[in-house]
Amino acid sequence: MTHDLRFPDEDFEDEPVEWVVADKPGAVIQVRFTFDEVKELVAEETATGVSHIQLIHDVALDVIRERRAKRAGQAEVAD
Repeated sequence: MTHDLRFPDEDFEDEPVEWVVADKPGAVIQVRFTFDEVKELVAEETATGVSHIQLIHDVALDVIRERRAKRAGQAEVAD
């Protein structure tokens, strides 16, 4: 590999760079919906006033938390 003249050696430091991480780092997840599914989401948004993004967020976390609680309950019964 040859040296790229657009990046002179002075542009690179020998010392590591410290990174500042956001207080609450997050992620964006891409989810595909069919046209009919999107219509349902929009209808729910219109009926409730809750954005479709917030609805998806809340429902996903509710399902995860319910499953976790159920598993924890089953583990207590097994003890």
